[in-house]
Amino acid sequence: MATRISEVVQHLRKVMLQQDGAGLSDGQLLGRFIEQRDEAAAAALVRRHGPMVWGVCHRVLGNPHDAEDAFQATFLVLVRKASAITPREMVGNWLYGVAHQTALKARATLAKRRMREKQVAALPEGEVEPHHLQPELLALLDQELSRLPDKYRVAIVLCDLEGKSRMEAARQLGVPPGTLAARVTRGRALLAKRLIRRGLAVSGGTLAAALTERATAGPATAVLLSTIKAVTSVAAGQAASAGVISAQVAALTEGMVRTMFLSKIKIVTGVVLALTISSAGGLLYKTQAGGKADDAPHVEQKKAEDVRAAAIKALEQLSKSDQAGDREAAIQALGELRKKLKATEEARQRHRVGNARNIADLFPFRVPIEVGVGEFEKGGHIDIVEVRGTRPLVEVGGQYLVRGKCKLPPGERCGQIYFFRTATDSGGSGTILDLDSTRVDKQEDEFTLVHGMSGPGYLHLILTDPERYSRMFANVYFGTSDNVLRKKSW
Repeated sequence: MATRISEVVQHLRKVMLQQDGAGLSDGQLLGRFIEQRDEAAAAALVRRHGPMVWGVCHRVLGNPHDAEDAFQATFLVLVRKASAITPREMVGNWLYGVAHQTALKARATLAKRRMREKQVAALPEGEVEPHHLQPELLALLDQELSRLPDKYRVAIVLCDLEGKSRMEAARQLGVPPGTLAARVTRGRALLAKRLIRRGLAVSGGTLAAALTERATAGPATAVLLSTIKAVTSVAAGQAASAGVISAQVAALTEGMVRTMFLSKIKIVTGVVLALTISSAGGLLYKTQAGGKADDAPHVEQKKAEDVRAAAIKALEQLSKSDQAGDREAAIQALGELRKKLKATEEARQRHRVGNARNIADLFPFRVPIEVGVGEFEKGGHIDIVEVRGTRPLVEVGGQYLVRGKCKLPPGERCGQIYFFRTATDSGGSGTILDLDSTRVDKQEDEFTLVHGMSGPGYLHLILTDPERYSRMFANVYFGTSDNVLRKKSW
């Protein structure tokens, strides 16, 4: 008896859901399908969003038979990827994007097939439904709509493509009706502007008609019913035995699922590689002031580079394979890379803090300086940002660390900065003593150099050609009080 009652309840619930969801929201229907594998909820989503999906597929493909395959594949992708939709209330917007991409993929496949078979691209007369609007407009409409910002595209999908009232759409999105109306108006204006850039001058009325023409028509009843049967069969795990899905639809569905997965992998990989580059860049340190560098960042960076190489290899294997094992291996490799990058960043931060402490300990004074002579040739330049020292002034016996920025002349690809003391004798002539230098490999760069004042004189920075010292691009003398050269020396 209990079993019989349960069956009756299930039947009544399915009958209610068949009426376009029986008042349930998109999020509630999607939740039922994800959590309970409720076939009636999936069928209700097909009925509710079928006209909009059909309009997209038909606009892109033109031929109703090809549009039917893309239409069915779109909802089969929904069954496979339902749990990936967030937020759940945005089912319509998600389906619009999948439908557009599926139709584009179907069109590309058809073009390749026709090219191989050397067939004429035009179909026999009578197979393509006549459009009441410009064919150019229909061809470009979904391209530009898919590129609109989300908030405008969602509003247009709900109101124009799915025919919801402003009140219904506003309630679904959780925004005031006035806000929703403004988004629709703004979205249409942006869409019209983009179409004008493509050479199509359209009015708001023509654009609204183009958006709603296919939405009101919807797919044929037979197409809708066959899609519902395919969706419910796949949801129940019966598609293989029931034979309700054609080979073309199955291939199109698998191709879309794979494309969506690879797109996600590409995004993750892009972020990971960007982090790899930034982390690697941040780990280029130079031992300063005679201190011993901490090897920890370099060790962690080497580990991260090894893991990165393994991740790239796993992704390359995945691009050639459909095996689930390769997919899991790629995901695991990316996870390991993220962990290593985090460890590398932490080591870099520890090193930076330790390095800063070392500099503060070794050079406790921020030294005020006077720049005596500064000469710049051909656009080269040197700016002194900070001087720290073991003594509060530039004087004999002190050690000094200088931080600065430099700029190479236009057209120069590299340079060399020299930091040294120029000694002065009683006659005033100069002699270069000792050198500390660093190479400049960018048009604009920063530098940190250290030198001591072992005798009377002044401090000197020169930016030159690394191959020819005599080709000077910039020349700056600095010091404190009498330890400054105040006239030209070259």
